[in-house]
Amino acid sequence: MANQKSVLKGAQILQNIEELKQRRFFHLELKGLTKPTRDILSELVNGLLEEIGANPLAAFHLFSGLMEALLNAIKGNIRHIIFRDELLKKIEKLGETQEEAEELLEIIMDTSPLRDAMHRYVVPDKIKKQVQSILQLEDRIRAKKQILKDEEKEFLTDIRFKLKKNRMRISVKIKITKDELNFRIRNDSPIHNMDFGRIEESRIRHKELFDQGNSADFFRPEFLDEKESAGFGIAMIDEGYYTMGLNPLDLLTITSGSRTTTVYMRYPLTALREMSF
Repeated sequence: MANQKSVLKGAQILQNIEELKQRRFFHLELKGLTKPTRDILSELVNGLLEEIGANPLAAFHLFSGLMEALLNAIKGNIRHIIFRDELLKKIEKLGETQEEAEELLEIIMDTSPLRDAMHRYVVPDKIKKQVQSILQLEDRIRAKKQILKDEEKEFLTDIRFKLKKNRMRISVKIKITKDELNFRIRNDSPIHNMDFGRIEESRIRHKELFDQGNSADFFRPEFLDEKESAGFGIAMIDEGYYTMGLNPLDLLTITSGSRTTTVYMRYPLTALREMSF
C-alpha cells in the first residue's frame, strides 16, 4: 500500500491501522485475495467506515460489494491468461514460429476488434471451467483439507507463473472526500466487447426490476445469464446499492481499455450514515 510518502506491506498495515484510519487516501496493490489480504482489507475499510460513522448494515453491503469487485478482478486476470494461452496454441497451429506467434498474439491482444473476433476460435466453456478449477484449487490450499495431485500442482504453478510473467496486477485506490467514499479497482485485463454489452444489458434489466419493487427477482433462473462474464458479480454489487436505497447506475461505473478494466464505486457519506435496519 502506498501514499505519497510511504510504502507499507501487509503486516505493517495492521501494525499502523489506527494511524491509517485517519488518512483520506490509500493506494493498495494486491497479488490475490488470500485470507491475510481479506483480513487487512477488512481492518482497513471497516475501520474507515467506523471513523465516518457508517451504519453497520451499510458497512456490510459496502464491504461485500468490494469483495465481489476484487473477486471479479482476479477472475478477469486469470481468464485473460487462459484466453492468451488458448489463442497462442491456435496461432502456432497455423505454422508460425514461436516468436512470430507471440508477436501476432500481442498485436491481436492490443487491437480490440481483432481480440473480440478471436473469441470464435476459443471455446468459452473451456475457459470458464479452467477459471473455476483454479479458484477451487486455491480454496483447497487455503482450507488445507486436501493434498493436491501432481497435475493439479503443475497446472496451478503454471498459471501463477504466467500471471507473474505478464505482470497481471490488481490495484485499489480508496479516497474519502467531503461527501463520498470512493473506490477504484483496476485489473490488468480487458472486458471483451460482447461481455461488456451483456453486463450493461443485465444491469438495466436489474434496474427495471428494482423500479417494480422486485430487484431480488433478478437472481431467479429466468433472469440470470449463464454465459461467462455476464456480470453476476456486478449484479451482487448493484443489489447492495439497491438495498442501501441508492442507484448503482449512477454510482458504479465500469470502463475497459485494451489492457485494463476499471471499476469505480462511489458511496455518499450521508447514505452510509443514515441507512436504517
